[in-house]
Amino acid sequence: MEYRVLGNSVIKKDVADKATGKARYGADYLFPDLLIGKILRSPVAHARILKIDTSRAAALPGVKAVVTHKDTPRHRIGRWVKDRPILAWDKVRYIGEPVAAVAAVDEETAEEALGLITVDYEELPSVFGIEEAERPGAPVVHEDLAKYECESPKFHPHGNVLSESSLKKGDVEAAWKQCDVIWEDSYTTPVVHQGFIQPHETTAAMDASGKITVWTSTKAPFIVRQSVSEGLDIPMSRLRVIAATVGGDFGGKGTAQIEPICVVLTQKSGQPVRLALTREEELSYTFMRDATKSHLKIGAKKDGTLLAFQGQITYDAGAYADLADHMPSSCFLLHGPYRIPNIDITAHRVYTNNSPRGHMRAPPAPQPVFALESHLDMVARKLNMGPVEFRLHNAIEEGDLLPTGARIANPGIKETLKRTQDFLRKEQKEHPQTNTGWGVASCHWGGMPITASGISRDKRNNASSAWVKINDDGTVVLITGATESGGGPITILCQIVAEVLGVGYDDVSIVASDTDGTPYEFATGGSRTTVRVGNSARLAAEDARKQLLELAANKLKTNPGDLVIASGRVYVRGQTQKGLSIAELASLSIDERGYPSLGTGAELRRTEGAAGKSEENWLDAPMHGTHAVKVKVDPETGHVTVLKYFACHDVGFAIHPQNVEGQIEGAVATGLGYALYEEVVMNKGQTLNPNLSDYRMPTTSDVVPVQMETVEIPSRTGPFGAKGIGEPPIIPVAPAIANAIYDAVGIRLTQLPMTGERVFLGMRKKG
Repeated sequence: MEYRVLGNSVIKKDVADKATGKARYGADYLFPDLLIGKILRSPVAHARILKIDTSRAAALPGVKAVVTHKDTPRHRIGRWVKDRPILAWDKVRYIGEPVAAVAAVDEETAEEALGLITVDYEELPSVFGIEEAERPGAPVVHEDLAKYECESPKFHPHGNVLSESSLKKGDVEAAWKQCDVIWEDSYTTPVVHQGFIQPHETTAAMDASGKITVWTSTKAPFIVRQSVSEGLDIPMSRLRVIAATVGGDFGGKGTAQIEPICVVLTQKSGQPVRLALTREEELSYTFMRDATKSHLKIGAKKDGTLLAFQGQITYDAGAYADLADHMPSSCFLLHGPYRIPNIDITAHRVYTNNSPRGHMRAPPAPQPVFALESHLDMVARKLNMGPVEFRLHNAIEEGDLLPTGARIANPGIKETLKRTQDFLRKEQKEHPQTNTGWGVASCHWGGMPITASGISRDKRNNASSAWVKINDDGTVVLITGATESGGGPITILCQIVAEVLGVGYDDVSIVASDTDGTPYEFATGGSRTTVRVGNSARLAAEDARKQLLELAANKLKTNPGDLVIASGRVYVRGQTQKGLSIAELASLSIDERGYPSLGTGAELRRTEGAAGKSEENWLDAPMHGTHAVKVKVDPETGHVTVLKYFACHDVGFAIHPQNVEGQIEGAVATGLGYALYEEVVMNKGQTLNPNLSDYRMPTTSDVVPVQMETVEIPSRTGPFGAKGIGEPPIIPVAPAIANAIYDAVGIRLTQLPMTGERVFLGMRKKG
């Protein structure tokens, strides 16, 4: 089907403001009496707080507020499990936990005030390793964990285990006896930071009535509002959160971190406060991707058929966890997009006294997929099968019953594998070079029940809404709580509205990311914004369109079904001269009905949701991809150079093709960092490389051009068949590179990052 606006790489809505410097970030909201906030953090990993003395700091000239836990209600906050105090109460659980905060007239005074606060600690035994945390008798990080408020009815914590899940099917023990090849190994992944340019920044101000407005670098203003409201006992009517321009997110700006502290300082001082983290604070104390340890055992028949899979993966949640309820999806991700009749998979997340863990692009997929796709490569080699051939032989197909009990709809995994196979056939005609090799890896991400036009039944965690208003001049305003976090969703939403209403893309403007001025939106992210919010925008636009057609039908004395809407006009089919402009209809709505045309899509959502109930046991919009990479290994240093990179992804329908390309290229670059360079190095809870000199991220010289292909197998529920693309491309990068290194020099690296030192030591050990 041909579209007017969709499928075109239109200019993004936010590009001019960002290019000209007009975009306002969290620290760009200035006030005459603005104060600077700073946080006092714990120097120990686990200790009781015996006494906090803030008197000297409060007496320092220029200090306007000093706050501790005594200035906050005794409420915990958190996205999934409420495990975190705004400021430490009776004890601290990691190095860097906020204990107190100050607001002063300038940064120097604020820093000096921090040095005047004294805290007496009684140190407690700490736990830093995954195995150590699970050991009987280990120091317990959260003594009252079982009493914590949690959204999941499956929350059954014990000891340091925050959450656990399992996925079982068939009889694994019996299946081992039928396997011709069995491979067993363990894998380790590190803590890494999201790598955004802009650290967390928040500005809060209170008006004369006591209402507080917060401007913050977040992709989830409604989540932030909820946490601040609950944590500080502020009614939502007295709290407004506006998402400022976000200077990069990649999962790290979807929860309340510094916002509640900034609000407390504003409340106590009565003045606006700006609180911005340093790079060192970002790399040491914020919610980053968790480290994991996993163990896999996989068996197959001689013909390559997978028969049995036993796997365990454990995540280090740190002292506080922002994504604890991902264990069921972790099991599913460890299983991958493959048909395996006998499985026994378990996943755990455990608390330690390390810094807190949270979301990073594709949580929690890169960790289990690194293990799975590395492992499958070894099984394929033992069977003397090609890596693509082996995966094709076992890949899921339309209608396959997944171990979760759902059936898969429109999977693209086989098509991405075939495209990769074609690419490799051409590339591998070249004469192989010494110490070079090719690696392949695939991924599965997402998928949702087929209900309510792609709006998941996961209620609050996927709640979405949008309004579409028709102006008197025929232009359109999309009103949404979604945030532009850099991936281009705002542009895509405007394209959808323009397409449905038959207006130009430039005729659609947007009001977004304001808890007082827009309808509720859970958050931007999860590779679901295009699908979830796109459907909300589509439904709202269709609602507004229906209103326009009804008005026009009444005025033109015809049926709505006989009308066409295009190029800013509504006219009778086959009679282009017999019609009205959208501007005329918008004015008619006000003149004759007494209200403007405003589409919400609520009724359409209920109708389409009811129509989809017959397919609730199907999983739709899975995002599949396959990558191939060529590397060269320097035998004298172990340094790995990426020579060529190919990525193929099923996107359902590319609403904005250039945006799709950018998402794939950016994700591959991030994945290269995860694979080869990045690691937050910690020793007993202390970050040893909290700066960009020691924390190595890939530069432009490390990233090669990505040759990419897209597959378009339409989703049943995504708007116009679209699927997500923001996160899947990062998932296969690390295992593809690990498999290429093995192909080049014959060593299997099971620990990330695969630094030159680790590669060199692996070659040396091999001899």
